[in-house]
Formats: sequence, C-alpha cells, structure tokens
Amino acid sequence: MAGLTTAAVAVAGVGILRSNDSDDDKVLAASTLPGVTEPTHSTLAPFKDPLRIPPTLRPGSKGITEIDLVETRLRLHSQMPATRLWTYKGHFPGPTIEARRGETFRIAWNNRLSGTTPVKAVWVHGEGPGPGLLPYNRPGTQGSYPRPEIDKLTAWTTVHLHGGHQNALNDGAAEYGIGPGSTQLAEYANDQAATHLFYHDHAMAVTALNVAAGLIGNYIVRDKEESRLDLPSGDYEIPLTIQDVNFDTDAKGRLNGQVAFKRIIGGPGAPEPGTLPPALSTLAPFTMVNGVVWPHLDVEARAYRFRAVNTSDSRIYRLVVVDEETGKAVPGAMKLIGTDMGLLGKPQTIEEAISLSPAERADIVIDFAAFPGKRLKLVNTIPGQRPGAALPDFAIPFAEVMQFRVGKKRHSPTHIPATLSSSFRKLKASDVPSNATERFVMTAFDRTGGMPQLWEMQEVASDTPSKDGIVQIEMAGRTRTLRRTAAMFEDTTTFFAAAGTWEKWHFISAGPAELPIYHPMHIHLMNFQVIDRRAVDGSGLDVSAGRTKKPLTLGAPMPVAPEESGWKDTITVTANSLVTVAGRLADQTGKVMYHCHILSHEDEGMMRPFVIMPPAIHEIHAMTMGMNGAMGHKKGMDPDMKM
Repeated sequence: MAGLTTAAVAVAGVGILRSNDSDDDKVLAASTLPGVTEPTHSTLAPFKDPLRIPPTLRPGSKGITEIDLVETRLRLHSQMPATRLWTYKGHFPGPTIEARRGETFRIAWNNRLSGTTPVKAVWVHGEGPGPGLLPYNRPGTQGSYPRPEIDKLTAWTTVHLHGGHQNALNDGAAEYGIGPGSTQLAEYANDQAATHLFYHDHAMAVTALNVAAGLIGNYIVRDKEESRLDLPSGDYEIPLTIQDVNFDTDAKGRLNGQVAFKRIIGGPGAPEPGTLPPALSTLAPFTMVNGVVWPHLDVEARAYRFRAVNTSDSRIYRLVVVDEETGKAVPGAMKLIGTDMGLLGKPQTIEEAISLSPAERADIVIDFAAFPGKRLKLVNTIPGQRPGAALPDFAIPFAEVMQFRVGKKRHSPTHIPATLSSSFRKLKASDVPSNATERFVMTAFDRTGGMPQLWEMQEVASDTPSKDGIVQIEMAGRTRTLRRTAAMFEDTTTFFAAAGTWEKWHFISAGPAELPIYHPMHIHLMNFQVIDRRAVDGSGLDVSAGRTKKPLTLGAPMPVAPEESGWKDTITVTANSLVTVAGRLADQTGKVMYHCHILSHEDEGMMRPFVIMPPAIHEIHAMTMGMNGAMGHKKGMDPDMKM
C-alpha cells in the first residue's frame, strides 16, 4: 500500500503543514518544519509555526493493513532542534485512520522501534524556593532527581483504540505488550455511530511515557446519518490533538528539544533508589496541537469542523475563543455538535468555554465568516477566570493553545442543521432499565497519603460491622453499605458483566478538602451518559483507616456541562463528588479494563479489569461460582435493548 510523507503545501489557499500520500514509505524528516538545528532559544514564540495536519489512512476491508511503529525526528517548534520521537508510521500524531460504520478491518501494528525511550523522565518537587514558575512548569531538568529505571526503558507497546468496540484480544490490554520485532494483530468492528475515537499506547506501567514519546493518533468513524448533514469536511474538517509538554535544556538554559517528563513528588529530599515515591500528576508549560507548540492556522472566512481531543497526561483544558485585538472572549464562537461517542441531538452554542479532561473529545464547529481579517486564538483558562486574567503558578504560564488567522474574503455563513442525530436521546434516571447492573467505584488516597487508589466496591448488608474497607453513603433516602473488594490491578477480578446489557456505575470521590484532585474515569466497551452529579460531604471518611465514621452525604444535583451532555466513554470525577453514568455494554466480549485516564495514575494502580461475557455464558458462570450477587448478575436483563 502507499506510504506516507509530508510536505508544506497550500490547500484551498490555506497555509498549513499537511501530509500527503506518496508511493514511497520514508518517515518524516525534521525539514518538514524548517528551523534551527542547535539549541538557540530559552523561550518559544507562540503562533510562529503552522499547524501540522496528519495524513488520513483508510484501511481496506479485506486483508491486513500494516502500520509500523518507528522512531523519527520531528521539529515541534522552529526555534528548537528536532525532537526524537516514537511514532506511528513516522507521524506525530499518527495517521488519522478513517472507517465506515459496519466496515470491519484488521491492522498489524508492527513494533519496529529500537533503543531506549526518547523521553527524559525525572522526579521534581511540587514547590521551589523563591518567586517564579514552580519546578514542573519550568523548562529543563535542573534541580530534579533522575529516574535510572526509565533511562534503560526499551519499547514495550500495545495499541488501544480508545472508545472502540473490539473484543478483548484486539483491545490492546495493558499486560499484552510486545517488544521490538513483534506484531500486534487487531480486528476492529467499527459497529458504532459516527464518532471521533483515538488510538494510543496502553502498555502496563509505561502508558504515560509511551504517549509522551509520540504514540498517539486519531480515528474517525463515518456513517450515513452524519453524511446527510453536510457538515464542513475535507480541508475544512481538522483534528486538534491537544497535549501539554515540557523540554529539557542545555547548560545555558536553551531548549534542546528532548521531551522532559517531570513527575511531581512531595516531601523533602530525593526518593529512595528503587522505590516509587508518593507522586502527583505531570503538568507541563507548553501546549502542542498536532505535534506543534502553539501553532497558527490560516483559515478562510467560512465554517470549519474541529475534532478536538485532550491527550495530555493530566492537564485539563478549558478552551475559550479570544479576539486578539480586544483580548476578550468571543461568546458563541463555538458550536458543539458532538461529544466523545458521537453527535448530539441538536447543536449547542457555547457561550464561553469547553472543558476537556485527558481522553475527552469535543466535536466543534467555528464559523469564521463572522470574523474576516481577524486574528482569533484558542486559549486555556481555569474555572472561574477570564481570558487575560493572571494565571496562578500551578497553571500553564502561557495560556495560548493556537491561533486562527482569518482570511479577508468572506464566505456565506454555514447553516448547521437543527437536528444532528435523530437517534440521540438524553437519558434520564427513569430511562435506565430497573434491572441494570449497578456498580460502585470509589477514588481515594491510601492511608500513607501517597498515590490515589481505585477502590472496587460491593454492596453488602446495611448492618455489616464498620471496619477497614467499609464505606457507607446516603443515597436516595437510604444508607448504602459498601465493602472494598479490590484496590490494585492485580487483585482478584470481581466485576463480571453480560454483553449488550445495561449498566449503571457510581463513581464516588471522597477525601481531604485540601486535595482538589480529579479523575477522568474511562470504561472500555461502554457508551454511557451522565445521569447524576452531586457534591459529596466526605467529612465522615477516615482516610487513615480506610472506612467511614459516619455515612457520606450528597448535596443537590449539579449541572451537567454541554460537553458532558452526550454519549461519553470518559467522565471527569472532581474531588468530593459523585457521578452516576449509565449505558449499554457493547456486544464484544473478553477481559477489558476501566481506569483513571490521567496516564500516570493508571500506570501506578488506578486501573482494574472486568470481564464481559455473552449473556448465557455469564449466567452459567454466575451459577458455577455461586456468586450471583457479587458478580452483579441480574435475572431478566434485556440484551436487545438498544441505546
């Protein structure tokens, strides 16, 4: 099949860095973005370089499409030397794979990587002496502690199609990594409605590092319903892969282009050799879009469709469109037409911002017809602050994400249909079948105050004695008593499910009020909607003992943001809150996972397996084990109920 190369070209009069198909299969070279070859700058200028757009790859429905994982060097900003990366087919992000609904195809992911990781990983304290940027938001690795176990890391990879419906053998399970010279074969059913998925490495313990090294790419599913809408397409439909990043520096403080991965640790002094210290997430000062730091995009004065995804380790993006001339936000500039798993029923005008946690997606239309000759920019803010306000030190020092340079020739405004997906319906609690399997998952800190944990819970009798692992919570006028059954990936599997049936999951966050931590929770093979979101009074939780002294209580219902109002596969659980989601499991089966999508959290324990079986097998298994209740088995499930 044709290989892929890249050239800087003008497409429909729009200046971008766009990839084209080619007959040869050479990987990208640093020259695709001209610039320096040696370190020269200690800071980077925003909006200096054009947005890079990855090529589109349409696998055939017959045979196997080969995608090589290869090392290459790409310039991520023209004021920096090229960066050594691990990539899919030489592109960062990888090729945008495009499929039609119902078109099954197979991909051979060939690990052709060699050598050790291109990422320089270090430990860094969360606070530093004196004013200025905090250490994790400061370029370079001065004052950090080395991680020799990472320096010798070689390529162990497994590709996961996030949000896709595929049997467990094809799902890129974390423990099924392969080394250089081996191939991962995967079959993708593409049996879902039009949506924006993405693929990334998911290898046990090193997902965060492999993604930081460049192993990320977009995946688009098309269908007839979407095609009839006449939405912006072709050159006017653009993926925006948003990811924060840091770089190492030379002895003179000049950026050398090497990706620096700085994990935040607490406490004084260096970590003990051979130990994993209690650590927080990874935050970084620069924002890349499609592998270019703070790029610009020349756009015509007409409508564009942007498929945005946050692929950062930990960073939440709260995206606002700003007029550069006035410095003010442009209300209503963004029209939201879809969420993680597909189109909404109707477009929603965004009056201010769209928030995306790691792994969340937003399908956005911006009509630049109203802004001929303007320069707009997409910026990141934090809740409660306006563009232009001073950001605190824990935020990105430069709020810029990217710039839009609008052409002067105005085109007619684009009409977005009032109805997008006629099959979409917003779920209410009363819409969830009464026989849906109910599950409880709790996020908590361990009793030493280290990494957050994922507690798998099972409801037990209300008179169960209080002890380690027993949590009570007031829900719907009654006290629910929960017992912790697992807290590590390696613990015994306790969640078993029947394919094609409805599930209702409660994610409960409780902990000290001074730790405002969040967790974007992702469930494999399940499309869901938010049914309820409430504040949690966690004062009854004894963190040191791992149990409640008095039941947790819930506040009034909290609003669901537009970007959370559609079908999802990842939902953000903020500190001291409860989020209830419901949906129908896919028809595919096997042992898959659910986890926090802060990549360093899932690497270090916030991930659990669960097993999906055909309904008849699930019933037999439950009978055999004699654990009908513990497995969440419900008689009378309707496997034919559609979403």
